[in-house]
Amino acid sequence: MPTHEAMLDAHVQFEMARLTGDGLQTTVRDEVGALFTWLGEVTLSELADPQSVTSVAVTSARTITGDEMAQHLCDLFVTARATLGDSAESVSDVLDRDEAGEWARALAGMDAARSALMEQVTTSKAYTRLVAHVVYHGVKSYLLTENVLAKRIPGATSLVRLGQRGIGAAAPNLEKNVDKQLIAFVDANIADTVRDSQRFLDAMLDESLVVSMAEQAWESAADRPIAGAADLVTDDDLATVAGLAWSQWLTLRETDLVADLVGDAVAGFFTEHGDRPVAEVLAELGVDAETVVDAVLPLAVPAAQHAADTGYLQARVRARLQAFYDTYEA
Repeated sequence: MPTHEAMLDAHVQFEMARLTGDGLQTTVRDEVGALFTWLGEVTLSELADPQSVTSVAVTSARTITGDEMAQHLCDLFVTARATLGDSAESVSDVLDRDEAGEWARALAGMDAARSALMEQVTTSKAYTRLVAHVVYHGVKSYLLTENVLAKRIPGATSLVRLGQRGIGAAAPNLEKNVDKQLIAFVDANIADTVRDSQRFLDAMLDESLVVSMAEQAWESAADRPIAGAADLVTDDDLATVAGLAWSQWLTLRETDLVADLVGDAVAGFFTEHGDRPVAEVLAELGVDAETVVDAVLPLAVPAAQHAADTGYLQARVRARLQAFYDTYEA
């Protein structure tokens, strides 16, 4: 009869054979297949409840710590930027004309969101100043260069022919007076002008125009390399964005809004799918036994082999089995 130590050694070797090389591939396929067979028999609600899932998700989001996280984000952004800069693909390779049109139609169809955005833009100080600038310089240019008006001002025709610089030299106060009157006029009437521009933009930007603009933009950019986008930002820009993103997340994750969003999303998912077999829900998400096997094996096989080569895997297998055999030791 084999000794206690011999039995342990044989058992360790048996488990090692199942956890490395071809044995691991067979083990993974067998275990994943058995798991999905079982998941086809149990429902989502039998495995978990919405409250527990929400609690774990929110707690995890709020307890992720580390001052290095912003740097990790920055490193990811820098890597993505470098990859983008080395890409030989053009805009048309990642977004074709039909796709651009579909995006434009989808955005144009969001009437409420578009109107709200338009209102925010047109009522901003920046937009108001832009409109005021355009109105002011347009009216001023008309007053100083339009001959029809100049002919009605005694002696002004000859001055207009000299241009704005000539007017300033011949009549130093004329341009100042024009500026003063125009500024007062623009300030008094800019609110109505802005409202009119908002109504005009809202009416003009219908689906056909938005799609047409998108298609024109696509045609002008289709052959341009997407690598050019990498030149639009620097590493310092990415570091700033990463820092701001992490700082904003630290603030946002402590609010009730995050907990409410996660809770409502989880509760809604359980309400719709809680009574269905887990495997059925996973299948609709594109996850089945073969998908899991194909994803796990390329990572698991080399990792397990390295663990075996360094002695770690055998040591752990022996440690776990040793506890069992020790209970039967005479």
